This record gives sequence, C-alpha cells and structure tokens, in this order.
Amino acid sequence: PGLLKPTLEQESSHACGCRMGGCELRGCVRRGELSKVKDQLKNGADYAAAGDTMRGWTPLHIACWGSLKPQADKEMVEIILMQAKKDGKTSEVTAAKDRLDGKTPVDLAKERLAEVAAASAAAGGGGGGGADGEASAEADEKGKLDQIVALFG
Repeated sequence: PGLLKPTLEQESSHACGCRMGGCELRGCVRRGELSKVKDQLKNGADYAAAGDTMRGWTPLHIACWGSLKPQADKEMVEIILMQAKKDGKTSEVTAAKDRLDGKTPVDLAKERLAEVAAASAAAGGGGGGGADGEASAEADEKGKLDQIVALFG
C-alpha cells in the first residue's frame, strides 16, 4: 500500500490560519510553482510548519514526494534545504515526521525511488518496443529521485 498523496484541495484550500504563509507555501510546492516558492521563502514563509492535514507534511515532505511539475522537485528541495541551512534549521526540517507513519522527507524520496525502480523492473527494465518514451521518463524520474536523496547526505 502506497502513501495517500494529498490532493491540491487538501493541501492548499483549507483555512487553518497559518502565520507566515505556511499554507500558501505548501500549496505552491504542491503545484510545482518554483518562482512562487522562491518568493515565499524570500518573504519569510514558514517552511518548517507541518500542514493541517492528516499526514501533516511540511513543504519539504511535499517536494520530496513530488509536485505537479516533477521537473521542479529537485530545485524546490534544494532551495528549502538552503533556506533551512541559512536559518540554522536543517535538523528540524529534515527530521520532520509524517503524523501517520513517522516518515521524514528523505524517507518519502527513498520510497518514491523504490516505487519507480520496481515499476521499471516490472516493465522489463525499459527494453524495446514502443515503451522507449516511458522508459526514458522512468529513468528521468529515477535520476531526479537519486539526486534528491543525495541532497540529504
């Protein structure tokens, strides 16, 4: 059983009264809006705040699991980690745990990586036929997730 990935509505449309733009930041991360994420961080958004959702994911959890624009995920993870390092909050942000199963952001990235690898293996490792585009997309996703996991050291 995989994780229940929060929908856009669950992650960004509730009215929890967050201070410092935490909800808005999580919504921007979820939608893959890289420039808005950068603006939010520059303006002091609370990137360490857990969402008011069942899982309580932080923006880093969301970026590690994957946004609606996967090509932006690695850079979003990088900028959140850079801001945390600048603010002396790296440990707090990287150790944040999912409310249901205690997974950290890097745990989510590793889980996604395992899912992509399993899907690739089940498809025969991307060999031959009309699946070349699909195999390439899986390889791209695997490469991105490998890079995200590496960011955590």
